[in-house]
Amino acid sequence: MGDPSATDQAIVRAHDLYAKGPSDNDPGWLEFFAPGELVGLESLARADLGQHERAASGAEQAVLLHGKAFARNRALYTADIAIQHSARERPEPEAAAEAAGRLLQFLPEVRSDRLLRSLHSVAGALQRHNRVPAVASWIEEYRTTTATGGGRP
Repeated sequence: MGDPSATDQAIVRAHDLYAKGPSDNDPGWLEFFAPGELVGLESLARADLGQHERAASGAEQAVLLHGKAFARNRALYTADIAIQHSARERPEPEAAAEAAGRLLQFLPEVRSDRLLRSLHSVAGALQRHNRVPAVASWIEEYRTTTATGGGRP
C-alpha cells in the first residue's frame, strides 16, 4: 500500500514465519513456497515501493535460489531484474539488456501468456534507452522472436 515501514514489518514477519518451518495447518500450496519465492516476493514489494536497486538484487537472488527448478518463476523474476535496472534512479541499461537477453532464453521452454506480457513490459521499460547499443540489439531480437510466435513452435 506504499508504506515502507509496514512493508518492512511484513517482510520480517514473513521471514520469521518461514524460518519456523512447516506446520500441520499450512495450506497445500505452501509446499511450493521455497526460499527463492520468499525472496522473489520481497523483491516485488521493493519494486512497488520504488526501491529499484533492492528489487533488482532480490530478483537476482530469487533466480539463483530457484536453481534449475521453476523455470517460469525464474523467467518472471528475470524480467523484473531487467525492468528494475531500467527504472532505477540511475538506470543501468546495459544490465537491463543483459537480463532481458537471459529472459529470451526461456523461450520456447516456458509457454506462458504471463511471460509474454512480462517481455512486453521489459520492451516498454527498455524503449527509453533504445540509443544504447545493447538495448537496441535486444529490442531487435525481441521483435524478431515475438514476430515468430514468441518463441513458440
